[in-house]
Amino acid sequence: MPINNKEVDNFMAKVYGNDYLALAKELEPLRAAGKRIVMCSGTFDLFHIGHMRMLKAAKSKGDILVVAVKSDKAASLKKEDPPVINQDYRMEAVSNCIYPDYVILAEYDIYKKMPDFEFYNTSSYEWLTIFNPVVETIRPDVFVHEDNLTIEYARKQLFEYYNVSGIIQPRTEGISTTELIDKIKTRILKKMQENNEN
Repeated sequence: MPINNKEVDNFMAKVYGNDYLALAKELEPLRAAGKRIVMCSGTFDLFHIGHMRMLKAAKSKGDILVVAVKSDKAASLKKEDPPVINQDYRMEAVSNCIYPDYVILAEYDIYKKMPDFEFYNTSSYEWLTIFNPVVETIRPDVFVHEDNLTIEYARKQLFEYYNVSGIIQPRTEGISTTELIDKIKTRILKKMQENNEN
């Protein structure tokens, strides 16, 4: 359940959740004024410097940055465990950064219709199911993403279908949420081992 106070609500004003149509309507005059709409996505769990650099790089590619935060369900598809931080808090954390202009929730819904894309693997199907509704409605000019070969062709199909320019942003070496969680677990296990030895 998200925190609800006046200070947070001021930041949360740019969070649209899964109301893509409302955001698309708000973007219309900005697009008409020649503003370049950029989108990037991620789980943004245990928010760290790698996330910040991704947002900064994405913002530099245009005028308006829309960040699609994966829902708990969507984020759980490629990992065994759900995110440590729930989707409401993760959206709030992203919305409090200086780079995003709008934040939305990218959800996994197998019942939403989409074009007749080809699926070469499960990851491609899942990725397209999550991001087709987002891209179809928001219609960004640019989508900044990491280099993930397992969904490379799926991403190419989606971007070509909706005339979106894809730009690869390399990961920040040496830091990731997975690595952070592993470090924490390792420290706890070492501490437990030390206590057992004493």
